[in-house]
Amino acid sequence: MKKLLLLFLYAAIGGGLYAQISDFPEVDYCMTSPAGFGQNATGGGNGAVVTVKTHTELKAALKASGASVIVVTADITFGEGSMIAETITNKTLLGLKGVKLISTAQVKNGGILNLKAGSNNVIIRNLIFEGPGAYDVDGQDLLSNTGCQNLWVDHCEFYDGVDGNFDNTNSADNVSISWCKFGYNKPPKAGGDGGSNDHRFSNLIGGSESAAPADGHYSITFQFCYWSEGCKERMPRARNAELHILNCYYKVAASGTTALGLEGGTKGLSCYVEATHFKQVGTIYKNYDASNSLPKTLTFVDCLASKAIPANIGTAPRPGYAYSVLPAEQVEPAVTSDRGAGATLNVTTSGEISSPTSITQPASEKIVKLVTYYDLLGRPVKATVKGFVIVKTVYTDGTSSTRKVYL
Repeated sequence: MKKLLLLFLYAAIGGGLYAQISDFPEVDYCMTSPAGFGQNATGGGNGAVVTVKTHTELKAALKASGASVIVVTADITFGEGSMIAETITNKTLLGLKGVKLISTAQVKNGGILNLKAGSNNVIIRNLIFEGPGAYDVDGQDLLSNTGCQNLWVDHCEFYDGVDGNFDNTNSADNVSISWCKFGYNKPPKAGGDGGSNDHRFSNLIGGSESAAPADGHYSITFQFCYWSEGCKERMPRARNAELHILNCYYKVAASGTTALGLEGGTKGLSCYVEATHFKQVGTIYKNYDASNSLPKTLTFVDCLASKAIPANIGTAPRPGYAYSVLPAEQVEPAVTSDRGAGATLNVTTSGEISSPTSITQPASEKIVKLVTYYDLLGRPVKATVKGFVIVKTVYTDGTSSTRKVYL
C-alpha cells in the first residue's frame, strides 16, 4: 500500500516517466493550417485581399481567377434561387466577427453556397450560415460540397438548413472540418414531398450507396466539432467513406436522435472515433446497411458517453497523418468555451485572424486541471499505452474523478 501511494504522489509532483498535463498539447483554438484529410488546403494563401458586403460582390470574388482572400464584412441574404453554385479554386473565405450568410428560401432551390465539381483548394472560416428551417423537399444545404478537393472549413456555425447544414457528396474529397458548430433553432416544417416531417439532418456524406469520389472513399476529418440542440440525425451519416471523428462533442435532445449513421456502400467504410464526448444523444451509432455483408469498420478509442459506447465493428484504421489528441475529459470545456466551436475568431478587413485571449467557461461546468493515467495495478503510465487504464481527472475546484477506459 505504501508503494502504491508513493507512486501516486510521484506522478502528482512530476516524475519524468509519467503522464502529466504538460504531456498533452495546448488546445489550438486558432489553427494556422488544417489538420487531417484536408491538410493540403492553403486557400488563397498570400493572394490579394478583397472585401465584400453584397451578394453580387461575393459571387464575383468567388468566381474570379487567381488566388485571393475574401473577407465578408456584412450580413448577406440569399433568397430563392440565389445560391452561389460555382467551381471555386484557390480561395480563402473569411467572415468578420458575427457576420452571417442568411438563406430565407425554405424551398428546393434555396441554399447559400455550392462548391461544384472541379473546385479545389478552398478555405472557409469564421462565418455563420443561417437557414429558414428544415423542410424535406430534397432541397439544397446551407453549404454543399459536391466536388471540392482539399477543403478546410473552420470555426463556422451552421443552423436551420432546409435539407441539411453541410453535406459532402458526389466527387468531394480530402476535407477537414474543425471547430464548427451545427444546430437547429427553428422547428421543422412538415409536409415536404421527401417524406420526413422532421428533417433536421445535419451532415450527409455520400448521396447514394454507390456515389464516391475517384478513389472510392470520402476522406473527411471532423475535429473539435459540436453538434448542438435541434440536430436530429446525420452527425454525420456516411457511406463509402474514411472518417476521423476527433475530439468532438455531442449535446442534443436525447429522444429520437442519432449521432453516427453508417453504411458500407459499394466501396466500404471506416470510421475512427477518438477522444470524443457523447454527452447527450439518443443513439450513438445506427447501422444503415441493408446487408451486414457490406464492408464496414467502426472503432471507438478513449471516448466519453452518458451511456454504453457501442461495440467496435472490426478494426477501423487509425489515420496515417500526424495529429494531436486532447483527452476526452477536456473536450467539453474546450469546445464550449467562448473561443471554442463556432464563429469565435477575430478577423480583420485585411484578413488577419486571431483568437480571443480569455476564456469564460460555463459556470455549471468543471474545468480540468490535471489528467493522469495508471495501469490496473496503480502504476503511472503514458497516455499512449495500449489496453485498459485508469484515468484520474483533477478539477480546479479540488474535486477529482476516476474511470477505467480501453486505449
